[in-house]
Amino acid sequence: KESVAAAVAAGARDVQLRIKGAGAARVASEVRGAQAACAAAGARLWVNDYGRIAVSEGAYGVHLGQEDLAALTDSEAGMEELRALSDAGVRLGVSTHTFAELAAALAVGPSYVALGPVFATTSKRVVAAAAGPAAAGPAA
Repeated sequence: KESVAAAVAAGARDVQLRIKGAGAARVASEVRGAQAACAAAGARLWVNDYGRIAVSEGAYGVHLGQEDLAALTDSEAGMEELRALSDAGVRLGVSTHTFAELAAALAVGPSYVALGPVFATTSKRVVAAAAGPAAAGPAA
């Protein structure tokens, strides 16, 4: 939450919180602190993957990767969770790497889609090769 507070103090208006490998209680605590920092600064918090926690802590949105999106759209319980996000007013963002993934993302009516990777990264393991800025043109 210190990083979130620093980001919004520096002027960030949207913050994406990514927590991997933590239990639900720790995630909820981190989201709660990050949401408080964002709310105090008038910024919006996007939570990676944890839709139910995002709703319960008042986050602005949830961001899903392709695996998480597929897991939700492959079951009635998952579709119900997506509807619950929408009913709560929580926005949805989805990562995409191919035109097929873009089509799957658009089918659930997200607030935004992330196209990429555009540039190479060392911050996480990525299965798709960096496509460069020109690759986004046809998707738009």
